[in-house]
Amino acid sequence: MREIVDVATVERVLVLLAIVVPVVAVAIGAVVGARTCGSVLGALKGLSVGALGPLCYGLWRLYSYLVRYDAETGYVGLHRVSVLALNLGIFIVVGAILGVVYSRVFRGADDASAEDTQSSSEA
Repeated sequence: MREIVDVATVERVLVLLAIVVPVVAVAIGAVVGARTCGSVLGALKGLSVGALGPLCYGLWRLYSYLVRYDAETGYVGLHRVSVLALNLGIFIVVGAILGVVYSRVFRGADDASAEDTQSSSEA
């Protein structure tokens, strides 16, 4: 009997995404930003999205460590409620932090451009 998803394959895919996603996101952000809101701000937006690749890989490695099976000590992370609670807490905190950061990066730039447009139309 074989597993549906191979852990080594998931590991390789996440490593690839951790490398490729930041580069592609910064490039797209700079190109789109140059047309709309300035290339530096667009690159910053791209970098904030691109950081998800390495973040996902880091969280995957942490999760893999916490739920590991250690034959020498008999530790099985999947059998512990404390590990489940820790994983839940980590992902809630990371999600909340990302929500705050992304709301400031993306909404803050839109608010600044709206204020510039409003002040120029008043003059």
